[in-house]
Formats: sequence, C-alpha cells, structure tokens
Amino acid sequence: MKHHLQTLLQVVLEDMGVSDVVPDVGAIEDPRHGDYSSNVAMKLAKPLKKAPMEIALQVKNMLDEAILRSRHRSPDQNIIKEDQKYAWLDAQKSVLQDIDKVEVVAPGFLNVFLTEASLSSRVSQVLKDGERYGTSHTPVDIHVGEAVSTAKRIMVEFAHPNTHKAFHIGHLRNITTGESIVRMLEATGHEVIRVNYQGDVGMHIAKCLWAMTNLAECDPGSVRGKEIHERVEFLGKAYAAGSTRYEADEEVKAATGAINKQIYAKDPAIYPLYQETRAWSLEYFEGIYQRVNTHYDRFYFESEFYELGKKYVAEGVTKGIFEKSDGAIIFPGEKYGLHNRVFVTKEDNATYEGKEIGLGRVQFDEYHPDLIVHVVGPEQVGYFQVLFAALAMMFPDTKGKEYHKVYGWVKLKHGKMSSRTGQVVLGEWLLDEAKKSVFEILKQSKSNYTEEDQEDIAEKGAIAAVKYAFLRVSTDQEIAFDLKESVSFDGDSGPYLLYTYARSKSVLRKAGNEKVHIGNEPLNAEERSLARFISFYPEVVSDAARTLSPSVLCSYLFKLAALFNLLYQKHPILNSPQRLALTTAAAQVLKNGLSLLGIATVERM
Repeated sequence: MKHHLQTLLQVVLEDMGVSDVVPDVGAIEDPRHGDYSSNVAMKLAKPLKKAPMEIALQVKNMLDEAILRSRHRSPDQNIIKEDQKYAWLDAQKSVLQDIDKVEVVAPGFLNVFLTEASLSSRVSQVLKDGERYGTSHTPVDIHVGEAVSTAKRIMVEFAHPNTHKAFHIGHLRNITTGESIVRMLEATGHEVIRVNYQGDVGMHIAKCLWAMTNLAECDPGSVRGKEIHERVEFLGKAYAAGSTRYEADEEVKAATGAINKQIYAKDPAIYPLYQETRAWSLEYFEGIYQRVNTHYDRFYFESEFYELGKKYVAEGVTKGIFEKSDGAIIFPGEKYGLHNRVFVTKEDNATYEGKEIGLGRVQFDEYHPDLIVHVVGPEQVGYFQVLFAALAMMFPDTKGKEYHKVYGWVKLKHGKMSSRTGQVVLGEWLLDEAKKSVFEILKQSKSNYTEEDQEDIAEKGAIAAVKYAFLRVSTDQEIAFDLKESVSFDGDSGPYLLYTYARSKSVLRKAGNEKVHIGNEPLNAEERSLARFISFYPEVVSDAARTLSPSVLCSYLFKLAALFNLLYQKHPILNSPQRLALTTAAAQVLKNGLSLLGIATVERM
C-alpha cells in the first residue's frame, strides 16, 4: 500500500506540473490520525514557492475528486472522454477505492485513512498466501552506507570464527545478524549466496600448538576420543596457556613464530597435529550452525589464499597500486585519504589483508555477485576502507560492490571478554544458560508438558531469547546482554513472541472447524488496529531488507503481538468468524516474521 500511495501521489503531483519527485509515505503509529502520512507538501514548499498547507490542500482536493469519481461511474465508463484532467484515474482506480478519506494537518501533512474493506481484504490476503505473505519477487534497492545498490545477486559473508579459538557470544551475534539479513533479502526477491570466511592459520594457532607440544597439561592425547565440547574446551585452554607464555618469554615467542612458519610450509613435524585440531574446531562450529539453524553455500578459509594473495599483491606492485616499504609491501592509503597498510610482510608473508585480495577475486569469479555484504565488527572499519579501495584498483569490476555491515560488540553486564586470557563467554554457554532459564519457567507453569515438549520448548525458547535480544537492538549498537530479560515471557523478548503465537494457535485449536473469514461487519477499535498493523507487514519486511536492519522487523513483531494480546483480553474470539480470521492472520504474520529472524515457533507454550 505504501508503494501504491507513493505512485498515486507522484501521479497527482505530475498533474500539478511537479515531476521527478517520489513522495515519502510512512505508516502512522496512532490510527486516530490515519493509516499513512506524507510530508511531500513541506518538501515542495521551497521549489514551488507556496505554503505547505496550500500545496497539501491542493493535493487533497485533487484526491477527493478522484476518489469520488472512482466510486460513482460504471466499470466500463471511459473517464478519459469524461474529463481529460483525470485521464490518469483508470490506472489508479484500485488504490483510490481503498482510501476512505484524506486529511491535511498542520504544518502540511497529508494523512490518508483506508477503508475497512481495504483492511479486511488484506487480512484475507494473509489467509490466502500463508507463508508467502510478505514476500516479493521484485528485489528492493539496498542502502549501503550513503549509497544505494540495485544489486539482485548478493553474497552475505558472516560468522567468521577462527579455528583453535572460542566461538564466543560476539560470533553468536554475528551469525544471528547474518542469518536474518540473508532471510530478509531472500524474502524480497534477491538471490543470496551464504559464505563464511574462517581463520584457520595465524599466530593464534601457533600459540595453541606450541602449548600442546611443550606443556604437559596441554597434551592433546588427554582429550582424543572424548566428546567434541571437551576437545574444544581443551583447545581454548591450550590457546590461553600458549598466549600467556608467548607474552612473557622471548624464547617461546621465537619458537611460536617457527611453528607458524611450519604450518604454512605444511611441515610434517607439526602439520598432522594442526590438521587434527583444526578438524575439532570445524566439527564444533558445524554443531553450532545446526543448532542456530544456519547453513552455508561455501566455506572459505584463510589458508586457501596465502599464495594467491601474495601473487596478486606482487602484480599490484608492477601496476603501481602497491608499494615496497622497508622490505614490506604496503597499500599507500594516505594518498587516498585513508591509511597505509601492510599486505605482505618483510618476511614475505601475506597478511590478513593480502589474503583478502585473493579471497575477493575468487568470490567474484565463483559467484559473480552484484554486492558482497561483510558482517564484521566495528574494529575493522578502517581495515575494510583500505581493503575495498585496494580491491577496486586491482580489480575494477569489484568497485562499489563491497559493503561492511557493522555489528556492535556484545558483553555481559558484569564484564569484558578475552579469549587470550581464557576469560571468554562462549556462545554455546549462553544458549545453554538461556535454555536452563526457560526450563525453570516451564517447571513453574501449570501446564502438563511431556519431556519431549519441554525439551522442544526450552531449546526453541532459548534460541529465540538469544537471537531476539541481539536483533531487536540496532545492528551497530553495542549490547550488554541481560539473560533474565532475554528469557522473560513478558515484554520485548523472543519468548514473549513465541508465547503470543502459541496462544493464538491454542485459540484456533479450540475453534476447531469453525468457519474463519473476514466479513463485512464493522471493525471495533481493537480489531481495526490489529487489521491495519497486519497490512503493514510486507512494507516492514521491505524496509528492513532495504536497510539490512532486523531491528525494524523486531519492533514491528512486538507491537503486533501486543495488539493481538489486547484483542484477546478485551473481546471473546471463539464464535466470532471475524476475530478468528484476525487471529489466524496475526499468527501467520508472527510465524513469517519470526522465520525471517531465524526463530522457529512452537505450537504450545
């Protein structure tokens, strides 16, 4: 509807002699003031040299006349012969008949009220479309910083855990954010490639392997054959021990550097241990991906691009893109208002930056994306600015097709995390703690759940609690995670949305085979509020995808749940086909929206 209203206003403005203007239209929070509003009259005041109220009243008068004409002529009557002034009316008839009235509010807002029949038809559309409601085959334009991309084929690169290190709650926010962005883009007609670039070489691994080969308490034989979580916990302890000795002892530092070179050289003295322990990490990561319902089309690894990155950087030197400096090869970012960065060290090793030159080329060659979205933390803003500039100079076909989607840090309210010291909050620990909390809440309820039901509800409730707590906050904001708040069945939380969905399904089960339809009966205040909000859903999905902002969808779902619960509390739903239809539609939209957040629903709670 928002798009239709934009088109309608655009046509009216063109009839007034104003062209090349796409009016802003937005949903109104308070239904007493209308359903949609536009401030286009205020934007045109300066170019038209008229008062905003005068412009708004002129637009309103044209709309009023067009609405009247659209309702009082036979379907086969030719409006063009009747009055050339309204030659555009035929193409806009459907949207005009959805409008009840238009009001002008100071200092120049145009407020549009929809008819009840229009709202009812949209509720019926939900019942008809089911899981397809809110999806589109026409890709939306994507906001990438201050630019707008018309990309249709988009690669989203997310998660990025390092082997031999912990999968902490920061990674959990990353994977949650990336998964939701992927699903929203797919829902709005984009072709999406899911990829994960994982660090499987580097000094952090050398530190871990040094500890395993030099410290008795870090003997890998002590955990071989044990459960995967025990082996991964062992890796974390070995890394912490190796890091501590590395910082305190120059001989250990030199020995660790030697191990790092052995890994790159695939030295048989260390490489089998490296491969074995790398496999432990990857097995563990795969378990987490499955648990949070994420999968990938391609796993990229840092080790793949060591030689390739060096090759491309060397070619860049001959092209004048990279420069030699004190034996290293750098990108002279200062020439372009950025900063200088090393891409190959004086020891002739490709840095992380150098490897990404190889990665970028391979990603474009393998999948030919129109845009690559990198979901990475804020500490890498400067890094990506330099990397994207270097890539665009090396490979002009990548220019303007790389975007860094920043997500903020995550910490618990009681402190900071550090995998170097071992003081890190694991992603799996957080999910398990949330699950324990949901179990406790279920034990206090009067419902007779089977053990299987309790396990299903607790697991899905925990995933919903953690994911929603991450996603409801604007992506670039930091989060101080509050476990108690996240698992609450009241307020703005994942479990609250699951509970609301389960409540609606319980009502529908009680209704049995009772006929569900949205009739012609007048809607009361609560019914109308819910119906209009249901009708906003496709626009919300579009806006959330356009800005890569899952928080937009979270805010909408919370308000939708509150409106349904208000209807539930104030009016009996059983034996009312209209309210049963609204309940069915609200449940469907909740399920669809939660799915786009990567959250599975439960039928009972």
